[in-house]
Amino acid sequence: MINMEKFLKIRALADEGLNRSEIASELKINRKTVSRYLQKNSPPSYQLPRAGRTRKDYFSTYGPRAKELLGNPNMTNVEIFELIKEEGYLGSERTVQRRLREIKGEVPKERFFEQNYEAGEQSQFDFKESVMINFHGGSRIVHFVFGTLPFSGRYFIKAFPRKNFECFIEGMHSFFESIGGVTKNVRIDNLSPCVSRVHKGNRRTYTMSFERAINYYGFGVLPCSPGKGNEKGDVERDIQTHARRMKNLIDNQGMIFLDFSELNSWIESYVEKRIKDEIKSLFKEEQKSLRPLAARDEGVLCRVEESTPNGFGVIRIGDYSYSVADSVIKEKCVVVAGPYDIKIYRKSPRVLVARHTRLDGDSILIDHVLPSLVRKPQAMIRWAHKDILFFNSTYERYYQKLVHLGEGAQKAFLQSVNLVQHVSVADITSAMELMLSENVVECVYETLRDLLLTERRPNKVIDISYQLEQKKLTPNLKEFDELIPKGG
Repeated sequence: MINMEKFLKIRALADEGLNRSEIASELKINRKTVSRYLQKNSPPSYQLPRAGRTRKDYFSTYGPRAKELLGNPNMTNVEIFELIKEEGYLGSERTVQRRLREIKGEVPKERFFEQNYEAGEQSQFDFKESVMINFHGGSRIVHFVFGTLPFSGRYFIKAFPRKNFECFIEGMHSFFESIGGVTKNVRIDNLSPCVSRVHKGNRRTYTMSFERAINYYGFGVLPCSPGKGNEKGDVERDIQTHARRMKNLIDNQGMIFLDFSELNSWIESYVEKRIKDEIKSLFKEEQKSLRPLAARDEGVLCRVEESTPNGFGVIRIGDYSYSVADSVIKEKCVVVAGPYDIKIYRKSPRVLVARHTRLDGDSILIDHVLPSLVRKPQAMIRWAHKDILFFNSTYERYYQKLVHLGEGAQKAFLQSVNLVQHVSVADITSAMELMLSENVVECVYETLRDLLLTERRPNKVIDISYQLEQKKLTPNLKEFDELIPKGG
């Protein structure tokens, strides 16, 4: 469209005898534009802008909420739309996508290219997404092993406490268990637990542990070129998507997990809810092409080594110490380090002597050390791991009470802790609280013992308040003894 000034010039030049091409050249406009306005013989008209929106702007009400959700860099536009829709948003997803792009000034995303695969040809694995998850013992970093069948789209996720070979191979075996067999090949990155050296082309030097797994399961390995994650784009894309969505879902619902077993049960449910019918149909077809899965073997799935507990009654595994009972000190043991626990066996005969939850730190079990500590109570004062003796703040206050009363505090405290052989920690805590509130100052340990062991109710908190209030009865039975005939 031209303005009024050019329209008038077109008419004037035409009156002067110039043809349409000459007019177009003179005014530097298109010849067709000149023709249109000479034929139309009417000036250009302009439509006034709309006075207001013709449809209600639903997004304006939820704009602040959407901006708030954008504060989480892992939150996608689709997830934001789903959340504000649950909160009452009535507009379309398209509107949300457009308005959020305007807010973020979004740049074009990376393009993925769909690949074709044969049934049972390969599975793809990744082990790099790490998120912070809340457990009852506190927050900790969780690492995900993600496996997928690119032919059918069936996928699997499992959470682990660390990134090492035991966790990766456990994730791989668990994936094979979930699909009911083994694929011909596996495609992986150059993971340090599996690849010790990268050569030119597809040649790799694998770690001894991974070589053992390759021979045991009988699969071929298709390594990705360094920095070429697109060679397994299916798993690369999916692990990022699901790790982010699981994290957002867990945070939004305020979930706190008891342990990794509970977390993995939740993840299994999460996956099953999102497996589409099309994937299930293709998966049934693909299962026919899978090879049988070998049985679980600790020698393949775990780190196994021989070690001898030192004089401190511990075995060193990597950077951390794990305790054993006094009876095992200086004896040869076999240590089986799995992804979630450490099992220690006496070598000959092979008997399980200790089992530890695998944490990022030393693991000293109280039942391993208490017998020796009771015999050597003064060792407690400077013992490096004495924190394990204080199950809660009540134990600390009870110990300070013993120290204040005088000598023998360590022995009395250790004897009190040793009562866990008979009653629960909760029972002992209740008794300690009651004694502290009553300000008992004499025979403290003996009083605690009598309160707890007079009436034993294992695995149940004992109501000891009544017992403490009762005075100890000491009736004089001498006159009754005289009534008993001599000789019985």
